[in-house]
Amino acid sequence: MAIPGIQQTYDLPTGVKLDVEDAIFLISPFNVPLQGGMGADGRTALATGSIFETKYEWLDEQLLTPKTTVATTVSSTTATILNVGAGTGINFQTGDVLLVDGEQVQITAYGTTADFLLISRGFNGSTATTMATGDVVIGVGSGLPEGSVPPSARAADRVDRYNYSQILGPTAVAVTGTEQVVQKYGLTSTEFDHQVANRIKEQAITLEQALLMGQRYAGSPTVGRLLGGLDYWISTNVDSATTALSDSAIMVQAQACFDAGGNPDRLVLGSKSKRTVSAINSTEIRYGQVTNVRGQVVDFYDTDYGRISVILDRWCPLSRAFLFERDQATIETLRPLQFEMLAKTGDFIQGQIVGEKGFRFRMQQHAAKFTALT
Repeated sequence: MAIPGIQQTYDLPTGVKLDVEDAIFLISPFNVPLQGGMGADGRTALATGSIFETKYEWLDEQLLTPKTTVATTVSSTTATILNVGAGTGINFQTGDVLLVDGEQVQITAYGTTADFLLISRGFNGSTATTMATGDVVIGVGSGLPEGSVPPSARAADRVDRYNYSQILGPTAVAVTGTEQVVQKYGLTSTEFDHQVANRIKEQAITLEQALLMGQRYAGSPTVGRLLGGLDYWISTNVDSATTALSDSAIMVQAQACFDAGGNPDRLVLGSKSKRTVSAINSTEIRYGQVTNVRGQVVDFYDTDYGRISVILDRWCPLSRAFLFERDQATIETLRPLQFEMLAKTGDFIQGQIVGEKGFRFRMQQHAAKFTALT
């Protein structure tokens, strides 16, 4: 009830214009660094390409590198059968000289079982020793005499890899004619345009999460296809024990990638792991920042294996971190994510957002992942 005298806001509350900031803030953040981010090297976080089929393939091939490990301990210094790592027996040929824990041996023939080599011990005056499981085996050259006929030809077949495209959407947007003309706070365009923009951002987040954690699935006439992402493809160098990233943990995996032939330059991780990495202070690994061509500040490691861009991705699960080389990975487009209007069937306008994307990941043994971070 108004009191005679000076009128206060408490006296005349009816009809007061609302004070609403003329802007709308999204509850969920949007940025998707794998699709639009940059590395410390000024290049996009991932490469991009195009495909023309829902199933797309590529070939991985490895050199017959004369290096492996002992698969089964050889305790006797007179034993003449050496079992090497699975699939690596073909890396060597008859006459090759191998160095194992200081002892030189010469291959005399292939065994009757795959990856078993028949050897002559104590070659070139070396002393025969016990060969333990995991010992490195290095080929140091051929010991064939002059004028020898070359041993049987060797070749390793290429490996066919494939993935599927994944449909994003279709996602419907529909707004009545009345809703279109009703004025709203915070909108610089129409309600319809605003809803379209939000749905497109949501689909971009869906793709980001698929690139990280998608599991390949062929689909069927009643179930959609799914692409395999980083978590699906990286299977050789997997750290399932480390709970907090450290200098040593990262470098162990970087070394594993390097030893396999890779040159990792991307470390993708979630919010908590980024704090852990930012706190690393080591004389072995130099930590810094660079502002790239898009104005983003990107952290990086200068390591013994090259510079590694540290890419913070809010959509990366806290338990995961992925280490790989940019040129291993490509985001493929079958249909770009786009909006299209649909036929008008009543007093409303409608449209849909739809696209189709894929992911290609080469030579997974050149990459690594952490799966038990907390």
